[in-house]
Amino acid sequence: MSRGLPLVLCLAAGLAGCFTIGNSKVPIGTLSLRALVPAAERTLVIVLPGFGEDAQDMKDHGLAEVIRESWPEADVLLTSATFAYYRDGKLVPRLHEEIVGPARRAGHARVWLAGASMGGMGVLLYEREHPGELTGLVLFAPFLGNNELLDEIRAAGGPRNWDPGPLPAEMNGDNYQRQVWKMVNGWTPGLARRVWLACGTSDPLIEDVRLLAPELPGPHYLELPGGHTWGLWISGAREVFSRIRLESGPPSAGAVEFRGSGLSPR
Repeated sequence: MSRGLPLVLCLAAGLAGCFTIGNSKVPIGTLSLRALVPAAERTLVIVLPGFGEDAQDMKDHGLAEVIRESWPEADVLLTSATFAYYRDGKLVPRLHEEIVGPARRAGHARVWLAGASMGGMGVLLYEREHPGELTGLVLFAPFLGNNELLDEIRAAGGPRNWDPGPLPAEMNGDNYQRQVWKMVNGWTPGLARRVWLACGTSDPLIEDVRLLAPELPGPHYLELPGGHTWGLWISGAREVFSRIRLESGPPSAGAVEFRGSGLSPR
């Protein structure tokens, strides 16, 4: 399922030197932070890293703390769903078996999946295989496919006018980009309202992101000054999760303040 990902994302992120590929033969590692203000109805935000990064990198950038500050009632789970899981075609089943399923069984009534760059594509891949299961999706400058496919969609006048053509039921490394856009093509307003999108105005992927943006409610799309960087995504996370909290309504009755860092690795 990795075809088309590595080169595009390396160029977009400006990666140089060593980066994390990971090992899909081991369980997906995680770092978790409990909600600052636990509520009776538990919420979890699961985050997928960008290309070359893992859960520790996201923690070092301060992402988990920003999400908790913006949405104090939400638990946060940073994952090391690294490139190896995409390359080996294991990302979605492993996320479902090791991360999302256990979260539901542990009592999280609302589960959000967020991702940046490659992780944004990972979020869409999960949604394609498990449509409507997640409470919501948050995409930061997601990789959305190769230029040939995106130009085809633009020439058609956007996802709604585009014909994906016949596709097999099974998603694989040859068709996953087309499968994701076919899913977008079929989104109902109810499904689209679950999606949030943010990108920097000088991001190399901005024109691709603008192809997806019209499919979402207006307030669910943010353009911010900046490029394909964690600084931009941190700012975007602060704004997006604050808005999500407001749309989600007040915390359930019985919420109590929780003190402590709450950080626990797995």
